[in-house]
Amino acid sequence: MKPVTATLAPETKTTKRQYYIDWIRVLAFCILIFFHSGMFFVSWGWHVKNNVINHTMEYPMEWLHLWRLPLLFFISGVGVSFAMKSRTGWQFVSERTKRLFLPLVFGMFIIVPPQIYFERLQSGQFNGSYLDFYPNVFNFIPYPKGDFSWHHLWFVAYLWVFSLLSTPLFVWLKSGNAQKVVKTVRNLFSNIWGVWLLSVIPMILYWTLREKWPVTNNLIADWYNFTLSLTIFIYGYLIGTNQKIWDIMEKYRIAFISVGTFIIVFRISFDAIFGSIPDDIPFMPFVNGVLTMVSLWTTILGICGLAKHYLNFKNRFLTYSTEAVYPFYILHQTITVAIGFHIADWDLNLWLKLLILVLGTFGFSLFIYHFLIRPFNFARLLFGVKGK
Repeated sequence: MKPVTATLAPETKTTKRQYYIDWIRVLAFCILIFFHSGMFFVSWGWHVKNNVINHTMEYPMEWLHLWRLPLLFFISGVGVSFAMKSRTGWQFVSERTKRLFLPLVFGMFIIVPPQIYFERLQSGQFNGSYLDFYPNVFNFIPYPKGDFSWHHLWFVAYLWVFSLLSTPLFVWLKSGNAQKVVKTVRNLFSNIWGVWLLSVIPMILYWTLREKWPVTNNLIADWYNFTLSLTIFIYGYLIGTNQKIWDIMEKYRIAFISVGTFIIVFRISFDAIFGSIPDDIPFMPFVNGVLTMVSLWTTILGICGLAKHYLNFKNRFLTYSTEAVYPFYILHQTITVAIGFHIADWDLNLWLKLLILVLGTFGFSLFIYHFLIRPFNFARLLFGVKGK
């Protein structure tokens, strides 16, 4: 990511790197480790489960679930806005394929299968060693019926597809023919009301697609999740180097984060006290769409504004983590599932188990990255890290 001004940015000569963008990416990926560790303890479907389920933990996780992956798609689009400034369309596609598609294929054959193996063991669907289980992967029967899946790497698959689909748009936006449209878009959205207005398209997607296409992460029958994530990704590109919008996010950061948090706290509290209101009641899908997307979008705006205000600095942790975070993402869920499987029946306090899961996931991910990935160019290639 290069700190230069792209098409939708105000005309400025700044060359200072915007470190808060790196911080958002690093912290957003770290949140996933906490979230997936929490999935071990709640009633929602996941790969392995603790022997005691905790419903209270579902409340903060519901809040995280609303914006954690949209934030990642948004900040990925921001990164692309910088990357495209110095690349042709073909160069960008080639780089994305090497850094996304190659780790995806590697992950589907090497990283993900242990997750399925431990799930099959815990559920009693398989008995035997991992060597006995692994050939099942090559039956290429999609999970959950079979043992071939991308599991948490669906994010990588979608990001690669989004990059391919969006490249013609991004190339066009760089062209001279697009400058009139670019100027109009910049003037329309580079103010507080324009920023709020961006939540309307996600609302429309909620109203029209959510009920018919529940989230599956399977790419081919996931149209609500697919189109919403693609929209947020493109928003990230359009906003990425537009300093006016970043200034708006910073100026109104408290208002944005307060609105987003208030809506989700209100909805969770209401559901806990009175029970959820069925969507078949007149106007409820409309109301839910408005509340969900305003909460999602303002939370992203608030987080970005807070990061711009407080995290525009560099230190050794950020330098190391900026490169390490992608391998951590690829590795982390397999480690969490493996640890969870082995501690599921331990007679320990839930919070102590959660601490073991989180520290174990971070610790093993750090060990693997630092000693087995970071020093070797071939391993770096497989995990989407640029060579030394």
